Amino acid sequence: MGNTLGKLQTRVNELEKKLVELQDRNSELIEEKKSLTSKLKYLEENYDKKLEATLTKAVTKAVQEVSEKYEKIIKEKDKRIFELEKRLNINSSNSSLPSSKDPIYKSKICNSRKETDKSKGGQIGHKKHKLEKFNDNEITEEVNHTIDKCPNCNSKNIKVTNIKTRDELDFKITIIKRRHYFNSYVCENCSSKFKSEIPDNLHAENQYGSEVKTLALNLLDYGFISYNRVRKIISGFTNGEIDPSEGYLVKLQKKASNTLEDFVFDVKEKILESKLDYWDDTVVKIGEKDKACMRTYTNGKEVLYKAHLAKDTDGMDEDGILQNLPSDCTVMHDHLLHNYCDDYSYKNIECNAHITRKLQSITENTKHDWSDKMKELLESTLAKRDDYEKKKFKSFSEEEIKDFDSKYDSIIKDGFKEYIEFKHKYEFTKEENLLEFMRDFKEPITEWVKNFSLPYSNNLCERLLRMLKAKIKISYQFQNLSSAKYFANIITYTETCGNYGVNKYEAIKRLFDNNPYTVTELRNLKIANNQ
Repeated sequence: MGNTLGKLQTRVNELEKKLVELQDRNSELIEEKKSLTSKLKYLEENYDKKLEATLTKAVTKAVQEVSEKYEKIIKEKDKRIFELEKRLNINSSNSSLPSSKDPIYKSKICNSRKETDKSKGGQIGHKKHKLEKFNDNEITEEVNHTIDKCPNCNSKNIKVTNIKTRDELDFKITIIKRRHYFNSYVCENCSSKFKSEIPDNLHAENQYGSEVKTLALNLLDYGFISYNRVRKIISGFTNGEIDPSEGYLVKLQKKASNTLEDFVFDVKEKILESKLDYWDDTVVKIGEKDKACMRTYTNGKEVLYKAHLAKDTDGMDEDGILQNLPSDCTVMHDHLLHNYCDDYSYKNIECNAHITRKLQSITENTKHDWSDKMKELLESTLAKRDDYEKKKFKSFSEEEIKDFDSKYDSIIKDGFKEYIEFKHKYEFTKEENLLEFMRDFKEPITEWVKNFSLPYSNNLCERLLRMLKAKIKISYQFQNLSSAKYFANIITYTETCGNYGVNKYEAIKRLFDNNPYTVTELRNLKIANNQ
């Protein structure tokens, strides 16, 4: 019995303990309920505000991301629009674009003349240029325009009362089928046998004469006409009797080029001996090479052309000009840092025409003042130099040179200040590069101010390359490097002859008569003409 009561007492104690725990847990749950009820009430009261804040934050973030994305796109589009507008505004005054490529809607005078109020065409008092009447001993053909009867009554009883003459200058193509005879001989005195030698240009049973070759090469390398059209033109001139094949025309260029190797060598030697040289190059297409190169060197008289598959410094060194020029030689060029390398000892001068075009471009695109002031300084100083040279002055005074230097330095200083304060968002790199270039290379840029014998620009070389650009526009490309080199040798000859006042047609005619001009002969010809 006692054990039973003990067990019951233990059970009661456990239940009381459990009851206390349940009461404590119930109290906790009541407190938790109160807390949750309070939170629920708070959430119910602040749900709309929280939702609005959360949505506002999410929408703001999304708008910001979209805005940043489209701002980037708009910035890229703005830059592209600027570049396209700039491209539309490119012309010969603000870039290296030739005047022939100026847009037709640009009403610009492509030279230094100023527009006036005078009407176009010949002006009052200007001497009329016309063909002069022939002397009687010059007449080679006469045509008498007669009338057989009176147009009024049909009578044939008419007589001449007055004669008026009109002269006409014309030409005609005459086909010549020439046969050469080469005799064999025997001396009746000593029985020796000998014969007339057959020249190399008559090696075949029948061949084209020098006039045909001269016309063909002039059309090919001076007129920039294709092989096919040259063949058709010559055939048309001769009513189909002379019809050279395209293969023959290709071989004709190769033969002419090979014949001129000695002439090209002599031209190179004369350029190396000169105290002032110019060089420039342009991109051409040779075969599959879109950025091949044709380069020209000149001392003002002799002209040397060279063709390469790439426009790089290796080609310049391969030409063997720049590295062999002496230290007392001055070289005019467009800015290329390779010209200032330690392997070259000559003195550099820079083309100011390129600089003024860049300055014009900066002025038009950034609206900054310094570039316009610098362009005005360079051009006004050049005009003043030209005026001094007409008056036989040899140089500017020391005060004038100091004044120019001071203005030049001041404009560059103002240019950097203007550039830093008002950077153009797209043109700032080009503007900074031009400012640094004009500051760091002031001496080679302005040497023409101190020395009137030095040129202002490299326009001489640009003119020599202009006809090549015309050829590329017409023919588009050279078939291969060999054909480009043939062309280079031929125009080295024709341009050099032309600089000495020799008719280019006559120069090529002598080439095919196996008697091409030599550099020495051209120089002696110049001396004789000067005398």
